[in-house]
Amino acid sequence: SDDRVVNASDFVNAAQLTFQKSIEKLFIFSVIPFSIVFLYINIMMLYTLFSEASFQENSRYVLFTHMLVNDTIQLVTAVIMYWLVEVHARLPFAVCNVLVMITGSTYLNTPLNLAAMSLERYAAICFPLRHAETCRVQRVWIAIVAIWIIGSYPSVIDFVSLCTLEDRSFFFQSIECLRESVILIHVQSQIRSVAHGLEFSLVAVIILYTYINIIIAAKKASGNKSSISKARKTVILHAVQLGLCMTSFTYPITENLLLGTDHWFYRSLMILNFLSFILIPRFLTPLIYGLRDKTFKAYFKRSFSCFPHRI
Repeated sequence: SDDRVVNASDFVNAAQLTFQKSIEKLFIFSVIPFSIVFLYINIMMLYTLFSEASFQENSRYVLFTHMLVNDTIQLVTAVIMYWLVEVHARLPFAVCNVLVMITGSTYLNTPLNLAAMSLERYAAICFPLRHAETCRVQRVWIAIVAIWIIGSYPSVIDFVSLCTLEDRSFFFQSIECLRESVILIHVQSQIRSVAHGLEFSLVAVIILYTYINIIIAAKKASGNKSSISKARKTVILHAVQLGLCMTSFTYPITENLLLGTDHWFYRSLMILNFLSFILIPRFLTPLIYGLRDKTFKAYFKRSFSCFPHRI
């Protein structure tokens, strides 16, 4: 019977090792190429947006540009962190904490930016005569600054709490660069949970309010059938964007179930979460938003040498 127990244990360990290697191969052969494609498309989109003055003077495209920049920063930082984990590199605690703060801030910025984009569409559809004044580019930049302040304050409070309640000598130690590696006190997890909860509630209320009012305005519109159709497509588009963005809120929930464990499944879950809830939504969102816009799509094609003569 003891031999059977040993054999069963060896079989389970071998199965776990095989599964873990499969997940690591998934990261190498799926996440990295996917990230390269994502970055290339984002860079070409940003080149298009910055090369045309008309885009820089339109509040809608300014918010879209900010979304691309924010998602690019998050993806680059996150991929660097995951790569460091895969090669078992160790970083000074202070350096790792900076990387975690960047990913945390950009992570929270994404839904806030979508909320701002929805408010901009709400103003354009429900108050078309006041849209130009309400959504001036200068005000949009103020909104972007506010997004970064709101998105960064949990990381700042987290850092201040860590400096206040923990021995600062820990900042000079080398650690494996994971979010969990910089969680030294319970209050940090509480700050993270409260920040995610409050932001989810805030964005959900804003999106629900704007979507309902857009639908009502679309139904009340008469005469111009094309504007009604465009309004409905706008609602669907933003709903898809929000759905893709909000899937990332499940990322910390699933990981917290195994927080602090060294089990093989925890590391595998981190990779699957990154691919499912961070990479794919941020890959699809700019494509959905950018390529569905006829004006932007026309200019975007000009960025490729094979298209300019056809535009």
